[in-house]
Amino acid sequence: MARSSDINPDARSGWGLMSVILASSVGTLIEWYDFYIYGTLAPYIASQFFPAENITASYLAALGSFAAGFIVRPFGALFFGRLGDLIGRKYTFLITLLLMGLSTFSIGLIPG
Repeated sequence: MARSSDINPDARSGWGLMSVILASSVGTLIEWYDFYIYGTLAPYIASQFFPAENITASYLAALGSFAAGFIVRPFGALFFGRLGDLIGRKYTFLITLLLMGLSTFSIGLIPG
C-alpha cells in the first residue's frame, strides 16, 4: 500500500505547503480588496453620496450599502453555483463576467 508521502513528493517539503499558503493568500487578498477599500473609505463615501444633514445617518447608510454585499453574496453563490452545475462552470463564469461588465458600463452611463 502506498503512503500519501510516496504519491505526492511535495507533501513532505515545506516549499509545497508554503506555495499553497502564498497562492491562497494572494487569491483571498484579491477577492476581498473591494470590500476592504469600501470599508476603509466609508466615512468619505457617506459624506459624498448621502445626505450631510445627519452625519450618523449618512455613515449608517454607507455601511448599510456595504453590508448589502455581504448579505447578497451567499444568494449569488447559491444561484450561480447551481447554474454552474447545470450548464458548466465555463459558461457560468462567462455569464457573470458579462453581467459585471454590463453593470459597470451602465454605471458609466449615469449622468452626473
